[in-house]
Amino acid sequence: MANLLEIVQKLSGGTSTWASEWVDNFNGNQVEIRVMRGAIANWHTHTDTDEMFVVLSDSVAIDTQNGSFNLVQNDCLVVKAGTQNRARTESTATLMTLISPTP
Repeated sequence: MANLLEIVQKLSGGTSTWASEWVDNFNGNQVEIRVMRGAIANWHTHTDTDEMFVVLSDSVAIDTQNGSFNLVQNDCLVVKAGTQNRARTESTATLMTLISPTP
């Protein structure tokens, strides 16, 4: 059993622009907690799997080839497989991501 509050507190205590920790697997998907501090992820594509973002605190923008989505706390977005995307934030945001591992 994972204590999400402890994971978030540990990740929030650092100073890096990007910190993440694997939590567990759920139906074959990796569950991860991520803290982003003024970070911009590199553009990337998951060819074989969808990626789900759940905003736990603050706000984050998910840029895709189809446009940008501004998410705030408690918002969720699924980026479909094969869609180029990146996450970015100007503040400190906490996210939960779910993604199938790439073989």
